[in-house]
Amino acid sequence: MNQASIHLDAKKAAYQLLDSVWRGRGFPVDPKAIAAELGVTVLEAELPENILGGLIKDANKDAVVMLNQGDSVEHNRFNCAQKLGYFTEQKIRHAECYKYVEFRVRQGIDNGAPELFADSFAASLLMPDLAVRQLARKGMALKGMAQHFGVTADALEYRLKQLGIDLEQIVAA
Repeated sequence: MNQASIHLDAKKAAYQLLDSVWRGRGFPVDPKAIAAELGVTVLEAELPENILGGLIKDANKDAVVMLNQGDSVEHNRFNCAQKLGYFTEQKIRHAECYKYVEFRVRQGIDNGAPELFADSFAASLLMPDLAVRQLARKGMALKGMAQHFGVTADALEYRLKQLGIDLEQIVAA
């Protein structure tokens, strides 16, 4: 499977979740509320500093997302959305009966299919294309957009680049 199809599958899965679970409740999207509706428990715990979070799923049991309580609210929102991406990708591949453990290390670079899917899923869930483009057309500044979506400025900048939106135009606004 190539990167373009992985990104497209992740975007479709995120938008399906937004439609079926979030149902237009506005921004910022709350990945913890979505997790709860999916039966996924989200816990914040004292994790080693180099661990962003993790997903633990035992066969025939509900999944648990672990977030590092030492991280900012914005980082944990994205990490939670990313873990929902792993959860969704695994569910698509294995239905309900699978065992899976994933912990993401800070600065860890893994461009494998599950990582690409999870990252693209999280970005699409928290910062849907259309909503980002609408705010960019309105000339909203980067900081205001990041607050609107409840993400870090770095995450938003990366998303804008992904969508081919001119950063200079946004930053200047």
